[in-house]
Amino acid sequence: MLGFRSSRGWCSLALAACLALAGCGGGDDAPASTSPGAGSGAASAPSDGDVGNADAGSGSAPKESAAADPAALRKRGKVIYETQCTACHARNPAVDGPVGPALAGSSLALLEAKVIRNEYPPGYTPKRESAAMVALPHLEPEIPALHAFLNAGDD
Repeated sequence: MLGFRSSRGWCSLALAACLALAGCGGGDDAPASTSPGAGSGAASAPSDGDVGNADAGSGSAPKESAAADPAALRKRGKVIYETQCTACHARNPAVDGPVGPALAGSSLALLEAKVIRNEYPPGYTPKRESAAMVALPHLEPEIPALHAFLNAGDD
């Protein structure tokens, strides 16, 4: 019975570590396929490595097409938000999360300052006093998509 408890403890620790790392961002930008016909034949949610390639394919074509299509840009922003932000912010960006505040309606200036440099824009008053957020400069190219998603209700 002791062996069971010990392995259960390690499994719990490993699961907690995986969940903590899932919200940290980063990862490589290796192309990943999200098409239903790829891999096991079932569509899967994007992983951290998929952030740079939220749309199937490679190169810069998906980002260019997303920029030209507001709906595609919002969809890409949703993927970025769900894979990079929901560990601390709520899955619904209009609701406060367990660590971070609601982000719906965030300005482009706030997203650029906070996500890229972990600063606030001049004159901004933070919703919470917290030092939990870290800079995520690898998300700089994704800020327009994230902004489009977080402001989708403002159309």
